[in-house]
Amino acid sequence: MEMAQTLVRTVVRAFFSTYEERRIICIVDALVLHSALRDDDLSYLMGINTKDLSKTCAKLEEERLLRSHHRAELREGKERANARKYYYIDYRQAIDAIKWRTYKLDKAVQGEATGPVEKKEYFCTNCEREYSQLDVLDSVGPDGFICHRCKHLLTFDPDRQAGGHELSTRLNNQLKFITDVLPKLDTSAIPESTFESALDAAVPVVRDAANQVAPSIAVESVKPTAVKGMTNTGPQSIAISITDTDGPTEAEKEAERARKEQVAQMNALPSWHTTSTVTGLSFSGNANATAAAQADEDDVKLTDDFASDNAHDKELAEVFAMMQESARLGAQAEEEEEEEEEDEDEEFEDVANATTPAGQKRPASTAPSSGADTPASDRAAKKVKVEEPAANDGDSEDDDDVQFEDV
Repeated sequence: MEMAQTLVRTVVRAFFSTYEERRIICIVDALVLHSALRDDDLSYLMGINTKDLSKTCAKLEEERLLRSHHRAELREGKERANARKYYYIDYRQAIDAIKWRTYKLDKAVQGEATGPVEKKEYFCTNCEREYSQLDVLDSVGPDGFICHRCKHLLTFDPDRQAGGHELSTRLNNQLKFITDVLPKLDTSAIPESTFESALDAAVPVVRDAANQVAPSIAVESVKPTAVKGMTNTGPQSIAISITDTDGPTEAEKEAERARKEQVAQMNALPSWHTTSTVTGLSFSGNANATAAAQADEDDVKLTDDFASDNAHDKELAEVFAMMQESARLGAQAEEEEEEEEEDEDEEFEDVANATTPAGQKRPASTAPSSGADTPASDRAAKKVKVEEPAANDGDSEDDDDVQFEDV
């Protein structure tokens, strides 16, 4: 662990060397010393607020040199728990991140390196043209090599664009403190760094009298509750029972029956709606008592309902057939009556306007008849039924006699 801690502190000092990044070095040193620190304790040691501390630690978390953990804590005198943030170093993760960064840096340097022949060590400060050593051998002046374009004195700078094995050699020399420690760490066993282990080995922060904070204890969760200070009272486990029966049990049927009765009572109509205020008669009967039974019958006897519907349809079909038969017989009777009336009309003929007084015979006409004037003269004479009006006195014996006259 001492070797791993030394490696992490050295890497932070090597790659975070600017003035703004010196705060990162102090944070890593504090975590190496205290193992795990809460955000308010770390801000007290750094002398900054928790917001600026969170921004600085976020950069270290991106580089995998730092880890954070949230825990619910309840302070003394408070009824509601708050989530507090802790910082600690996972040394296994930090070592792997350092290996990866070193590998990527070495590959980048090897890809950008150029051969020693193409290395341009001379450049002109006037026209900014660059030359290699072979390019300036034919242009030599009293003070050194001269630019081919502007005849200005060239400047020699071997480190301006290093190439070949020289750049890799310089990189290996600068990263030697890392490359020497990593093989040793690979052969040793680094213990796993978790929040619990880091918190168990944490060194408490000693505060002055002006910056004391109330102690707090860890709680299970910080889920929001409807009542202030209410702990988690939800079910901790779920019991499942499996039965062999296909349908509902007797207890379930009884519970369902009780529920339906309760619903029927709640939906029952008031007495003023079901009872007449004039005669006092009830039009609903025992609605509350039969509501649940009716609901059960609707659920159980579905097939009976379908059968009753079919019977009802059959009865309606028979009634419609009887009505059609009655209509047909009525129409036939009307036709027969019309035929009888036509037959009665054909038995009688029209008679002349001139008639003789009752009880006397009209004398036969002696005038010649003309066939042209009277079209009906060719027809045979018919006898007409004539009824005489009743006489005023009751002694007449011929009241019912019928006389016939020749036409």
